[in-house]
Parts: sequence; structure tokens; C-alpha cells
Amino acid sequence: MSDKEEIMSLLNRYSHTIDGGDVEGFVALFAKGEWYVEGTPPNRGAEEVRENVVSKVIIYPDGTPRTRHVSANIELNIDEAGGTANGQRYVTVLQQTDKLPLQAIFSGHYHDEFVKDGGEWRFAKTVVHGPFVGDMSQHLKSEDFIDGGSA
Repeated sequence: MSDKEEIMSLLNRYSHTIDGGDVEGFVALFAKGEWYVEGTPPNRGAEEVRENVVSKVIIYPDGTPRTRHVSANIELNIDEAGGTANGQRYVTVLQQTDKLPLQAIFSGHYHDEFVKDGGEWRFAKTVVHGPFVGDMSQHLKSEDFIDGGSA
């Protein structure tokens, strides 16, 4: 697989883990990285991402948050020799629950940084810029977290 394909797969794992309710898989993506919404403190490493981000997400009886994270307009800049990359993408989160018809509940402009570590690409940093926030009442346990974004 090319470096670009590996990073694209990493971006897909981001969506598949959180949408599938695989909390451990999602936080593992940031074991050596950070995730945050601009203007809020960074969440560094798996424990902070678990405690400050994913623990706020409502998990339904089917084991998922009933969401779909859709990444679009993906742009990647890869320094293969240096083992670093960065990129940007739009992420729109769709959700449907028994109380909420299918709709977009969140959209953000994500800026990602990656490093090649031990021969594998990993997230170094994900920062969400300029989020648009819709009805997050069925997605987040805490109203306070709405200003901080969405996984």
C-alpha cells in the first residue's frame, strides 16, 4: 500500500471506529497524538481522548452512537522521506435515533498531522476548526461539551 493509501485508511478507521462504537479502537488512534476543537485545550493521548471526548458520546443499545462520520474534500501533503504528512478535510456527522430523524448534527474543517512511526502512519494531531453544530441532544451526554465539538 502507498503512503497515501495508508493515510486514507487511517482516516477511514477514524470514522469506522467511532461510528461502530469501538471506543478502544478510536482512542488507540490517538495513543501518541492529540485531538481537539480549536479554542479548547488539546486532549493528548488515549486516556485524555477517552475521558474528555469519547466518554461524552451517547452509546445506544446497539453498541453504537447511531452516527456516520463522512469525510470529504480530503487534501493530503505527504513528505515520504521525512515520514510526516498533513492534510485537511471536511467531516460531517449524520445521526438517526428513535427520537431524531436522519440529519446532519455536526460539520467541521479538520486539520490532521501524521507521522510514520515504526513503519506505520499514525495521527500526530487532529484539530477541528470552525465547527457548525446542529442538534447534538441525541449524541452527547453533556450540554457543556457541545461547545467543544464532537468526536
